[in-house]
Amino acid sequence: MENINSLSIVKTIFKNWKMIFLVMLSAAVISYGASFLIKDKFKSSAVVYPVNLFQNSEESPSEQLLQYFLSEDVKYKLAKDFKLFDRYGIDTVTSKGGKALFNYMFMENITISPTIYESIEINVKDVDPAFAQKLNVALVNNTNNLIRETKKAIVGQYLVNTKKVIAVQSKELDSISQSILKIKTEYDLIDADYQAKYLSKQISAGSPLNENGSKQVRGIKERGSELRILKGRMESTLNSYSQIKLKNDAYLLDVSGDMDYYVYVSKPNFQDKKCSPVRWIIVMISSLSALFMSLVFILYKNRSKDFI
Repeated sequence: MENINSLSIVKTIFKNWKMIFLVMLSAAVISYGASFLIKDKFKSSAVVYPVNLFQNSEESPSEQLLQYFLSEDVKYKLAKDFKLFDRYGIDTVTSKGGKALFNYMFMENITISPTIYESIEINVKDVDPAFAQKLNVALVNNTNNLIRETKKAIVGQYLVNTKKVIAVQSKELDSISQSILKIKTEYDLIDADYQAKYLSKQISAGSPLNENGSKQVRGIKERGSELRILKGRMESTLNSYSQIKLKNDAYLLDVSGDMDYYVYVSKPNFQDKKCSPVRWIIVMISSLSALFMSLVFILYKNRSKDFI
């Protein structure tokens, strides 16, 4: 097995340093010049915090908001409103893979990511700083509208169900009220408990009862238990009715109102300083790549001459 001589490698590299330097310099100059062919891009940044979103299972409000931001509905509404297919030079009708290319360009120019503070950071890049800012604002608004429409659709179903329950309970309350009223009217009972105590004292004292008092005693004996049961049902149904009515009012508020599901921590800014291309990074990568390829070429060319 051949042994590589490290000293010979170093000597070979130093012997060809001029060529390596010229290759690196050429790569740096060419890449620097080529970088001017890349259009300058400007970045508009914003940070939003979720509000009025409640935790579902293990998803936090910020995770829910992020899912809506990444929705296909939001993406393609932006594409339609701002003609992003034309702006990115993508033909989805005749060219194959047009949508895949658009998705790549969209992710290249628009990044949405959570922060450590449970907020969402949105960065939009474009060759026009004003357009980037408008697109950032529209992205937030479209996401908010999508959440609003989705929530209204879901809450609308709850509202239909609560209205049905309210209608059933209203009929039950009317039926119980009519039954109680019938018993009280038939036996001339206003407050059965108070009247029972009063009549009991009269009977204990040996005082004779008039015709109305006798009718009341008979009603308390014959229908008193039924009256107490009806009152218990009335109280229970009223309690349930009140709770359902509160939920119904809350659902009605959600459906009727235009609520926002975000607050701006930082509004989309207008950036007049370009974010890309970063020319020194392009030059550095090109130079290092040229250095690596030069070393590979030189070492390969002299592999059997000096290294063994």
